Amino acid sequence: MKAIISWLIRALLTGLTVVVSCQLQLFACLVLMIILGNTTIAQEINPDDYAACEEKEWGQLLWVMKLGAQPIDDFTHFQCVDEQGVSADRYTLGFSGYFLGAEQYHKFPAWRGQIQETYDRVIRKMIRKPVWEYWSKESPGVTKFEPGGNRPYAPQTDPVAVRNIMYSGHLGMMINQYQVLYNDLKWDEPGSIVFQWDDKTVYVYDNESLQFAMFNQFITNPVPGIECEPNAIFSACNQMPLLSWWYYDYLHGSRFFQASQPLFSDWFKKVFINPETHGLAGFYLVKQGWVFAQWNPKYGNAFDGVIQGLIEKGANFYSPGNDGWTLTYMHAYDKKYVEELWPYLKKMHVTVHPNGLATINAPDVLMPDADYGFFATLAAEVGDEEVKNGLLKYADSLFLPVWEDGTYHYPFMDKTATLNLAADGGAKPAEATPAETHPQQEDGKGGQCCKRFNKMSNTPQHSDVSDRTLALARALPKDGIYLMYNKPFDKTHFTEPAITGVDLTKLILKRAIYDRNKQGLIISTYAKPEAGKTTIQIINLDKSKSYTLSVNRKTTREITGQDQHTLTIDASKAHDIILKEK
Repeated sequence: MKAIISWLIRALLTGLTVVVSCQLQLFACLVLMIILGNTTIAQEINPDDYAACEEKEWGQLLWVMKLGAQPIDDFTHFQCVDEQGVSADRYTLGFSGYFLGAEQYHKFPAWRGQIQETYDRVIRKMIRKPVWEYWSKESPGVTKFEPGGNRPYAPQTDPVAVRNIMYSGHLGMMINQYQVLYNDLKWDEPGSIVFQWDDKTVYVYDNESLQFAMFNQFITNPVPGIECEPNAIFSACNQMPLLSWWYYDYLHGSRFFQASQPLFSDWFKKVFINPETHGLAGFYLVKQGWVFAQWNPKYGNAFDGVIQGLIEKGANFYSPGNDGWTLTYMHAYDKKYVEELWPYLKKMHVTVHPNGLATINAPDVLMPDADYGFFATLAAEVGDEEVKNGLLKYADSLFLPVWEDGTYHYPFMDKTATLNLAADGGAKPAEATPAETHPQQEDGKGGQCCKRFNKMSNTPQHSDVSDRTLALARALPKDGIYLMYNKPFDKTHFTEPAITGVDLTKLILKRAIYDRNKQGLIISTYAKPEAGKTTIQIINLDKSKSYTLSVNRKTTREITGQDQHTLTIDASKAHDIILKEK
């Protein structure tokens, strides 16, 4: 059949180097149309044409999977600081989920089970009280954000009903990303989201009521944004409800995103962007009616004396961490605008050195514990490999990463004193002083809720969320977030050939991707010395079809009449495995 098709094509296009009559050309066209109506021309598959997971990236994936495998109430290896700033567990868990999602979508769309299980456990951990109980203490207000420097609000124990988009937005985005990636709508079930404060106080939600809780605040607030802290709207955290609504709309046919995004984007561009420098503001103070920014560095209260002292010492209030976080996710729905901003922010925030290293130009006083990670994700998203790789390379020398049983992560560290303007207590009205050190505290259940380190008062410094964002930067190809939202998995994706039963103690995966156009499953692995033989289960085969299986470009067998197939390989060697429909 291939020979006939080849002859017809050549006859049609070249006449086989002779003059072919019009009748023969017409005949060739008709026959070719009939054949092609029932036959797909075989296409070569080159595994190197597909996205690949780097070895350090794989190590970071295994680290997140290792933490996800811990009991849901076990927060060992989670480093937080009274749940303040971006060192808080809600951010570590949120960006753990986004990293898992990026790996699933770009590198391993045809290997779901083990990543899905980890993502599910990360979400369930996110709902546990140790992650959100901070809100009862922060809901009365953050003194430096209030015009009166007071705490004027009633305390809240419900973590999603009012404000607190820095928690609810992440939970919503995680849940809907999970549901789109895995076609598993478990969080739509009534009563599926339960926040238990104590034996008598329980708040029950589901995916729909969570989305409405966020949206109702968006449309009733005096500006089109939702508060993280009382009276403070951060553009970074407001990306999460927008993308939560995007995926929710995709699954449910609603219009949350269409109703909110144009309003937010218009307001953001008018209020958060400096038209001269193209730099971003840090946050918007609702009662004061202005943004805290390099061009407007004031709270409008007694804390302004501290800020003035920092200005006299040359403080820079532009934040590469904030800008990287905000614009990485804004790229999903405003790609052109973000890419227009990138050259200005690149020049403002980073220097690329002749040796290939890239460094942040000035201490980040808004997100001092995550500036390298967040800006690296933005560089990855817009496709600036020079900046992305330079920041990752410098992080590898700066944060002293650790290989541990095949996992790879960047442990907590801190160095030179500075301030965190986004964490309450980081600055005091009298003077700018490093935050106090907190002792370790118990969670009341016989275990440690989270380790209490110095309040992230130092830089360059590193937290768990920085570890996850550096991992995310490795996971994202150009337009990585954009593609995840604009080209989500469809229903057919979940019926296509895939793999399962991967022994993570033996096998190092490089990619697992099904190419629908070429009707081929591509699986690549790295060599793991002395790993020995292991098996991979290939699933979702069509019994009515035949497949050719090749390993390292050599055909090994044909598979017919099976809905799954067990493949045995030597994991101590690297492999490119292709299952091609005949």
